[in-house]
Amino acid sequence: MTSFIYPLISATCFGISNAYWRKIEKAGFYYEEAIFYRGFIGVILLSTLWIILHKTNTSPFLVYLDKSILSNYHWLQTLLVCIVCSLGLVCFVPSLKHKIVAVSVSLSSINIFGILTAIFFFGEVFLFKHLLSLAIAAIGVLLIALKSNSTTKNIAFNVHSIILPLLAAFFWGVGYTLFKIPLQWMGALTLGVMIELVVWMVSIFLLFMNGYTPFKRLKEALTATPHFYVAGSLLVCGSLFINIAIAHLTIVEVNIFGMICFPVTIMAAFVFHNEKPTLKEWMGILFIISSIIYSVLAH
Repeated sequence: MTSFIYPLISATCFGISNAYWRKIEKAGFYYEEAIFYRGFIGVILLSTLWIILHKTNTSPFLVYLDKSILSNYHWLQTLLVCIVCSLGLVCFVPSLKHKIVAVSVSLSSINIFGILTAIFFFGEVFLFKHLLSLAIAAIGVLLIALKSNSTTKNIAFNVHSIILPLLAAFFWGVGYTLFKIPLQWMGALTLGVMIELVVWMVSIFLLFMNGYTPFKRLKEALTATPHFYVAGSLLVCGSLFINIAIAHLTIVEVNIFGMICFPVTIMAAFVFHNEKPTLKEWMGILFIISSIIYSVLAH
């Protein structure tokens, strides 16, 4: 399979997941609860998949775990990377409570921090074709984020609506880039289990911090709605394929191909919620797809 397919699959899953949040919200769950239960189911699904592949010796490169993790502080490095990534969630969830959700999602997806980490920490080369692709995609993201409609019109930006998603972008960008370190001694699925387990544990902290009780609505989450199973499955696919992509591509390429998340979110919102894309959104989609096509042809 051509390597650029991996980030496209991952971004598609996360894009659908973005639009799916509203279904969970309409079912009566707050963001903190939704992230907690989605993570709970996601960890179970990832762990089950890991056990099945490990026991059947299927795709051993996905469930690989070098014994060196117990020495040379590899386990500590892995844990620190997972913690850094999970801090993105700590910043992102509060930003959703501010009025401009579209801007929060878009700003938190800025990948300049990951690209800078890849350049200075791993010595990745940033070429003119990368700059051109990112510039084209950035125009598309801006058009989508700042579309003129009833939800964003006449709403003033405030410190929290800008700083929090930017901090989330910093932690996610740096964290995902640093995944290249533990991927040296473990497979993509093994890392996925560890990351989502740490992120889920952080979501417990977010629950307590906002006055909610973990597992209080577990029965309702598991039986009253299928939404968490869908969200958990999307989390599994998104997490697995982003790790595979990071192992096979440069961070710059992963970020560019990952921009497909925005058009997917808009299309999914149309399917799930009958939200018709605006002219600015169609223009944004065109810019992003053009950026990705250019990246594929220039690859």
